[in-house]
Amino acid sequence: MKKKLFPLFLVFALLLFMTACSSPSTDTDSGDSADEQTETVVEPAEEAEPAEEEMAEDEEVAVEEDTAAEEDAAEEETPEESEETMEEAEKGEFTIGMMVIASVPALETVQQSFIDTLAEAGYVEGENLTIIRGNAEGDIATLNTIAQQFIDEGVDLIVTTSTPAAQAALNATKDMSDPLPIVFTTVTDPYAAGIATAPDEHPAWMTGSQLYPPLEATFDTMFEINPDTSVIGHLYNPAEANSVAQTEAVMRIAEDRGITLEIATVSNSSEIKTAAESLAARGIDFFYFTQDSTVSSGSEAVVQVANDNGIPIITNDIPTVAKGGAVAVGGSLREDGRLAGEIAIGFLDGTLDLATTDIQQVQVFDYFINRAGAEAQGIELPQSLIDRAIDQTP
Repeated sequence: MKKKLFPLFLVFALLLFMTACSSPSTDTDSGDSADEQTETVVEPAEEAEPAEEEMAEDEEVAVEEDTAAEEDAAEEETPEESEETMEEAEKGEFTIGMMVIASVPALETVQQSFIDTLAEAGYVEGENLTIIRGNAEGDIATLNTIAQQFIDEGVDLIVTTSTPAAQAALNATKDMSDPLPIVFTTVTDPYAAGIATAPDEHPAWMTGSQLYPPLEATFDTMFEINPDTSVIGHLYNPAEANSVAQTEAVMRIAEDRGITLEIATVSNSSEIKTAAESLAARGIDFFYFTQDSTVSSGSEAVVQVANDNGIPIITNDIPTVAKGGAVAVGGSLREDGRLAGEIAIGFLDGTLDLATTDIQQVQVFDYFINRAGAEAQGIELPQSLIDRAIDQTP
């Protein structure tokens, strides 16, 4: 019995030994497998870190780009919004008193140019600009009343059109402790009119634009039309300082050129026809008047006498051509209004001091013709004049 159990014991022991020997092999395989799994898991984890970093960098770039875009947009929008805001802040509400000697188309053209210039700069009548208008209708004394009215109204700026209007405004304000500011237009000679002594020497509260007529060019045009010109009939109102100054200049030019100057004076428009007829009787070659407000307001009477007697009109008063005058040589009316308007804009903006602003002289002048008027007055216009002139023939 014992002999049988021993072999069985040996078999059983052998099986245990084999089992024990096989266990480490299994553990090693498992360890290797675990190591492989660990390596497999670790490698993706190591690759994920750069990916996350790249995503973070992309997000940062995106944020930076969005920020930059917002900053660019802000930079693009801010100046415009700022300019609009500044304009609204700068353009306050103002009242201007505009005074004129008479209802003359030339003076109305200057005034409209002035108003248009202000509107282009943001000062628009009926919105942030109130304009009180005063028209003396040819009565110089009435200008004093108008100027006083503007003082009583407390306007921010007085704008005068014509020399008498400028003189009236100056006289009304010169004794004030704080004179109302004045910008003048259509003043032929502010120095002869007592408004200033030089472009940079004028009342501290007053400056403007000077519309001096091109007198020499006008005489040149007379000889261009009629080389045999020898006698000129000149009309003016001696109560207008600008007309006196121009007449003195005309007398000097006529003397230098060997021309006889016949003169007739008027004090109001009702005297113009009689004065023109007296000149026509003196054998003149041209009717001539400069920028005289009185004669301009009644120049239809000169046209009538000129047509009746076959004597051509040449003038520095541009609107007379539209009424039937043959030729005009004059400073640009719109340029006159524009220059004064620019001065007013600077003053209203607060960027310009009237005291240190020189009087601005109009440097632009034009030629105007009326071919029907020339024919009625017995002349043929030379082609050289027609080519450079503005034709106002109806």
